[in-house]
Amino acid sequence: MKIAYIGKTNQTNSFICETIQSNYSAVITFHKPDDLFKEPEILDDKSLDLAILDLNSSYGNGNALQSIKKINQYLVTSPLLVMFPLNFTFIEPLIEAGANGVISNTPTEYEITKAIDNLLNGDDYFVEPK
Repeated sequence: MKIAYIGKTNQTNSFICETIQSNYSAVITFHKPDDLFKEPEILDDKSLDLAILDLNSSYGNGNALQSIKKINQYLVTSPLLVMFPLNFTFIEPLIEAGANGVISNTPTEYEITKAIDNLLNGDDYFVEPK
């Protein structure tokens, strides 16, 4: 499995990558948000199974909805999982912008694997805000 991870490296993203690699045979490529939003064509949708956008570590790169729409221009077949601070009641606009899944920016291992399993099976996955 090939995953594009869009976000800045931090402790949470390291945990998520470790969780993915311990549960799946996955190759994860990190993309810094600044670089990706300048050159979104570096997302090779033909070889990706999933893209993950960490909105928490991508702040300062413009509007979240515009970021999702811009990324989705290059993700024709790959689902997009968005990580978002769920204390905000902002999930519906993320879905409308093109997110196939939305999870907390501090997810549990179960939440990560459930979201990925759903997306790989062609289903959406959205958690309710707290």
